[in-house]
Amino acid sequence: MIFTVLLTALMATAETPPTEPTADALQSDLQTAYPCQDIDGRKVWKGGLAYYIESYIYDGQSSQTAADIATDAVLPGDNSPETMKEFEQACVTMAPAQATNEN
Repeated sequence: MIFTVLLTALMATAETPPTEPTADALQSDLQTAYPCQDIDGRKVWKGGLAYYIESYIYDGQSSQTAADIATDAVLPGDNSPETMKEFEQACVTMAPAQATNEN
């Protein structure tokens, strides 16, 4: 599946701070992210670098197919602790077995 990561927040500045992942790193991370519970009817994934959420579809826009879903990266530095907790809770019960198995 091809995913398009909308990173307007990262693209808004001329230089990306060294602590923030690059667009290429986020795109690669999204390819291996696992699905979580939806938040407000939007699909959510958890990767190693960030959480990802399906972008809003506004009136007049066509819906994306499963092979081309636009997403937004959700980074801790760009969001409140409450927002990050919501993503953590959406993903905790959906974590892959190998990631939660402590044997």
